[in-house]
Amino acid sequence: MDWLLDVCAQWGALVRPYLRDVALAMVATCLVVFGNDINHVIRRQISSLHFIWRTLIFVLICAFGYGAFTLFLTPIVASQLASLSNVWLPWVILALFIALGALAQRRRQV
Repeated sequence: MDWLLDVCAQWGALVRPYLRDVALAMVATCLVVFGNDINHVIRRQISSLHFIWRTLIFVLICAFGYGAFTLFLTPIVASQLASLSNVWLPWVILALFIALGALAQRRRQV
């Protein structure tokens, strides 16, 4: 059983230098999965505005809002992942990506 813990710890040590990239992939995946819903809510909120204002708001949200969301959320996710031990780190990352994939697949079917 010790060999399994050693393998998990080594796998975690291999992943640890790339936590920021992993966190960025998770945040980007969440934006892809939930982006349509976010846009729908925003579209509903600004539907009464003039076409030019609606267009300007959407450009600002899509170009700057999602970028800012990614920039601010990625370090938070990376720090949460960094707080895990090397033994648990790969399993948590794997579970999160499986959950995101299952959620994306489920939302695609709806």
